[in-house]
Amino acid sequence: MYKRVLAWIGSHAPPGSRRWWAALVPAAIVVYLFGTTVYVQSQSTYYRVVMDGRPLGYVAGQETVGDAVALAERNASREYGFPVRLANPPALEQIITHERYETLSLQALAERLQAAGDFLTRATVLVVDGQEVAVLPSKEAAQSVLDELKARYARRLEASVEGGRLDVRRVTIQQSIRLEERDDVPADRVRDAVDVLAQLMGGKQAQRVHVVRAGESPWTIASAHGMTVAELLGANPGVDPQRLQPGQELRLNVPEPWISFESEEVLTVTERIPFATRREYDANLDAGKQRVKQEGEYGEKQITYALRRRDSRIVEQRKVEEQVTRQPVDRILVIGTKPVAGVSTGRLIWPLRGRITSGYGPRWGAMHTGIDIDGATGQAVRAADGGTVVSAGWDGGYGYAVQIRHDSGLYTFYAHMSRIAVDVGDAVAQGQVIGYVGSTGQSTGSHLHFEVRRCTSPGCAVPPLGFLP
Repeated sequence: MYKRVLAWIGSHAPPGSRRWWAALVPAAIVVYLFGTTVYVQSQSTYYRVVMDGRPLGYVAGQETVGDAVALAERNASREYGFPVRLANPPALEQIITHERYETLSLQALAERLQAAGDFLTRATVLVVDGQEVAVLPSKEAAQSVLDELKARYARRLEASVEGGRLDVRRVTIQQSIRLEERDDVPADRVRDAVDVLAQLMGGKQAQRVHVVRAGESPWTIASAHGMTVAELLGANPGVDPQRLQPGQELRLNVPEPWISFESEEVLTVTERIPFATRREYDANLDAGKQRVKQEGEYGEKQITYALRRRDSRIVEQRKVEEQVTRQPVDRILVIGTKPVAGVSTGRLIWPLRGRITSGYGPRWGAMHTGIDIDGATGQAVRAADGGTVVSAGWDGGYGYAVQIRHDSGLYTFYAHMSRIAVDVGDAVAQGQVIGYVGSTGQSTGSHLHFEVRRCTSPGCAVPPLGFLP
């Protein structure tokens, strides 16, 4: 172009001005070169940062991107709690332009990289029986979870022992466990040890089906599978619990443990040695009355057992040592033989006012030979009619019990009392306090077990409600 400019100037120069034209040529070249330099120098270079096809912004220099990546990885590592790196580094697109772009600072670009990017790490996968269960930051973290599970299992066993001392010597996991260290694991999959511990302790839900058999009820089915009736019915909406039919299928949402244990233990318990009772007779003491001449004392022995369990269930028990630490002392009981008579009205009254919690008849696979009347411990128990006390004292599973013979040929029986207020042979009047409500013997709570009998044996028991007002 500058050649055309010079040619035009030369063609229009006046005659005799060749020397002037020659001087103008260099000046024109200088002007052109200056203009070109100014044009080029007015351009700027930028770099557009792109992450997974999405633009994040512009920077002035490539080194900013590398520093921002390092900063983003450091910040992400602090948030995750373990070292991470970007899965895909950002791409750069160079742009040369006369326009002015707003550029990102190092901190701003690092924040955008951290928000937009995915991070990878080296982690440990916990594999149980071939199934990947959880991903943890390190092998040490995974092992700490397994160790804590075993420690909690041992503590739970030791705390469950009453009246003895349990030493859990060894706990092993029954499942096949692998801890696999892997690279390039997505950081979002990694969980801390506390979360994984809670997951493993919670177990997994396994779908199982129970086929109803004749005679089964929701209660018996739920109990057999370690569930409540509410849980069973919740897993089977629409099922009428009153109309179960043999062959009907019920779903069981039974939690199954991820981890189960086997343990070896030493159990040391102190057991009582029962004392014997010797009887002496006194003709000057009312018939049936008795007094204790010497209280009995239980002896004690210490027994050591070697146990093996699977998931809290004892599968092997061996007695390895037994040592008597205190000998029992006999109880001496003096029994009177002087005759005493009581007076019966022939009509029974309630021995205790309260709610009937269990009636006469079949219960728990056996015959319940009386009624259970709810009452508070220490509440007075009264004779249903006048008569003679024929037994008073400890009666095995009935605990502290009293039996009264009435003139009508009936016997009334009162059990599970906390304390007895009469003696054998006592003549008692209707309504007289004979003892106090308790929960002794085979009892699940404070109440009075009351029976009406045709003889002294439980086999002679008849329904009590027919004799009570």
